Amino acid sequence: MYKNMIPITITAETPGTVTLLQKGVGVRGTAGMSIREFIKSCVGFAPDYIEQRVRTVFLNNCPADDIDSVRVKDGDILSLSGALPGVAGMAMGRDTAISAFRSEISAKNTEDVGEGEMLVTVKLFNLIAKEGGPGLLKQGVIVDADLILQTFGEKAPDGITADSGKLLLKTN
Repeated sequence: MYKNMIPITITAETPGTVTLLQKGVGVRGTAGMSIREFIKSCVGFAPDYIEQRVRTVFLNNCPADDIDSVRVKDGDILSLSGALPGVAGMAMGRDTAISAFRSEISAKNTEDVGEGEMLVTVKLFNLIAKEGGPGLLKQGVIVDADLILQTFGEKAPDGITADSGKLLLKTN
């Protein structure tokens, strides 16, 4: 899956990288990993960073509290953020005093996650994009050429066209 992609390299300081991370980038993994395993092994965040800094986790637009038992599958969208402010932050953050009140909308394992290689769209927000984004971009992410052109505009790497398809984007 996604083996013959054109590699594109940008500098870590290229304007628009945080915007790209907020829109979402493809990260490869193995279907059936827990959210925590995926964040650690595939996104590249240290266990302490996950526990202390990644305070809001959404899987397919549902808040995820139990990141150790909920499994990810091909095509999932995983959004990661630091603590959110106010009542919304308390309601949607993981392991908060009132998170139990939203159990009906929390992420759960409801279907077979399959097996083998998967591609998950990862979205990073606020301090997680700024602190963890550079490492993720350095290891490489999969991005549609259209998204690169939209996000970087005239700063997009040379040679990319809307027809370029999926690209392997890395920072140097």
